[in-house]
Parts: sequence; structure tokens; C-alpha cells
Amino acid sequence: MKNWLLVISCWLLVFGANAQTLSLDAVLSGIEKNNPLLQSYQNKIKGNDALVEGAGAWMPPKAGLEFDQNPYGFDNFYAGTIRTSVMQDLPNFKMIDAKKNYLESISKIDLNESLYERNKLFSEAKEAYYGIYISEKKIKITKENIALLNSMVDLSQKQMQSGKGDLASIFKLKARLADKETMIIHDENMIKTFCATINYLMNTDVEKLFLIDTTNIVKNYKNLIYLYNKDTIENKRSDIMQVNSVINSMKLNQNVMLLNSKPIFGFKFENYAFESHSPVFSMMGTMTIPIVPWSAKGYKSEVKSMGFKISAMEQEKENMINRTSQRIRMLVIEMNSEYSEIENYTKKVLPAYKKSFDSNMITYGQNTGDALAILMAYDDLQMAQMKYIEHLETLLKVQVDYEKELQIR
Repeated sequence: MKNWLLVISCWLLVFGANAQTLSLDAVLSGIEKNNPLLQSYQNKIKGNDALVEGAGAWMPPKAGLEFDQNPYGFDNFYAGTIRTSVMQDLPNFKMIDAKKNYLESISKIDLNESLYERNKLFSEAKEAYYGIYISEKKIKITKENIALLNSMVDLSQKQMQSGKGDLASIFKLKARLADKETMIIHDENMIKTFCATINYLMNTDVEKLFLIDTTNIVKNYKNLIYLYNKDTIENKRSDIMQVNSVINSMKLNQNVMLLNSKPIFGFKFENYAFESHSPVFSMMGTMTIPIVPWSAKGYKSEVKSMGFKISAMEQEKENMINRTSQRIRMLVIEMNSEYSEIENYTKKVLPAYKKSFDSNMITYGQNTGDALAILMAYDDLQMAQMKYIEHLETLLKVQVDYEKELQIR
């Protein structure tokens, strides 16, 4: 047993000497900077911005060359007319501005979507980071329990030498020790798993191990249930802001559709070259007439359809705000409950069970107690410690969910 503990201690010393300490903020910054998914959104936004730069482009001009009324025999090819022409549609600058505003709004949709995805990645990283913290807590408590069990084994063996010990109790204690060793191995492997998850999210070597900064792990979010109204939620949630961006984009697209009712102007210049006399030219202005019924019904139906879709998105946004508000309320209530449970365990439950165990150890060492009583006291202490860890783990999970709902970094 002592050799096994020596190996674990040496491993921890080597690990602590070589591993880097990463704060949670450093982890989140690494994800923001290096995660491929977030980088892909940056390229999407740049791609949309590039489209905005070309929104003011004119339609390309058209050039024509026509040989009019020339004989098939081509023996007198220039007997007819040679006509050259240039045509150009003139831009509607209001339409250009409307398209530009619409394309700019698409970038905002992608930006808010990237913030939403970033928030999900942050939450995943926090869960893994706090998972390391909980596993380290479990290992610490387990090692303390191993020390207690070793003390109990030593006392039992001394009593065996004096003829008052119980061999069955010693075997039970050693079985508990083997079980604790297995728990440490499990928790150490969990730490490696959580480290791999964080490294994957930061796009670094998944095999790299690191230490965590245990300061300010548990945040103080007590009694925050009334701090966030619907307006605050709408301005904090990127998915809701994304819906706002989609609605705004739809409205801008609606403006583009409405501008289809405006005519498009153009001009045409033609030059005629004759064999028999001097060249002549003609100029013509053109104008589309989109208000005729067979043309107008197209853009009018699109505008009407977009109006219904905008109303649907508004209702969806309202439902998202209401659901988020209710979710935050439940999370704050649950957090306040866990705060109270943890405080109760820290100040009352754990000290009481520790005192009970210590008193049983004293009486057992003085040969006035029995092995069954001290085992029961040990089990009670261990169960209380595990309950405390469960409440701490629950609190941290609720804390992650709360920060995810409000996109708190």
C-alpha cells in the first residue's frame, strides 16, 4: 500500500512540475482564437463583406455589330449597311443602396450565429474545466479516506496482537482501501478526458495535460432572479439577436422587392455606315414599365409573403424570450438551493460526522469501542463527503447553464 501511494505521489510531483496552469479565461480566449468552427464564421463574414463591396456595380454594357441588307454572294459585301451599337442600362441608386443594406445585414446574421456557437463552445469548456476541479476534489477526499482507513487498519492490527481485534474487520478495511485505489484511478482518467476535451476545443494537442486555476471557481449568483427582464435578455442572447438580425434582413429584402416597382432606365446608341453616303447615328432611351399587372403581381406576392414570414419570426422571438426568462428563473432558484445545501454541509453536516468518526477512533484506540461502530462512523462520513461533492458538482453545472443562458463569459 505504501509503495502504491509513493508511485502516485511521484506521478503527481512530475505532473505538477511539467504541466502548465491554465486559467478558465485563458481557455476561453484560446477557443475564441483557435477553434476552427469560429474561424470559419470569420471567413463567412468576410465573404459577405466582399459582396457588399460589389453591390454598387452597374449592369455590363452590350455592344452589337450588324451587317444589314448585304448580298449572299459577298461579291459586293459593303453594298449594304454596317451597324454598330452600344446599350447600357442605368442603375437605380436607391436599389443599389437597398441591396447594399440587405447584404450588410447578412453579415450581422453570421456574426450573431458565430457568437451563439462560441457561447456553446464556452459552456462545453466550462463543464470540462469544472469536471477537472470536481475530480481533483474527489481525489483529495479519497486520499484523506485512505489515510483514515490505514489508521483504522493499524489500530485493528494492534488489537489483533493483543487478542482483542477482529480479523473480519481488517479484511473489510483492506477491501475498502482497494476500492479507494480504484476510485483514484477512475478520477485521474476523468481528468485526462476533460483535459483532452479542452485541448480539442482550443485546437491544440489533445494529449497535453495541464493544471487548473482553482480560484473563483464557484461564482456568487445569489438572489439574481429579478435582475434580468425581457429587454435585458433580448440584448444578451446572441440567438435572439440573430432572430432580430434575420427580421431586419427580411425587412431590408422587402425594401429591395418594393423597389422592383420602379422603372429601370437605359440608353442605346447606334451608328450606321453606308457605302453610298456618309454615316448616320441614332439614339434611343429605354424604360421598363413594372407596374403593369402581369409584371407587378410577381414582386407584390413576394412582398406579401415576406410580411407573413416577418410576423412569424417576431412570434418566434417572443417565445424564445419567454422560454429564456422562465429558464433563468428556474436556474437561479436551483442555484440558491445548492448554495444553502453546500453551506449546510460545510458548516454543520461534515464537521458533525467528522467529530463522530474521531470520537469513535479514540474509543476504538482505547479498546472501549468496537470495529463495527467505527466502520459505521466512517461510512457516514464518507457518504456525507460524497453528498457534498454531488451538491458542489450540481451547483457548477447549474452555474454553467446560467452563464450559457445569459452568455456570461
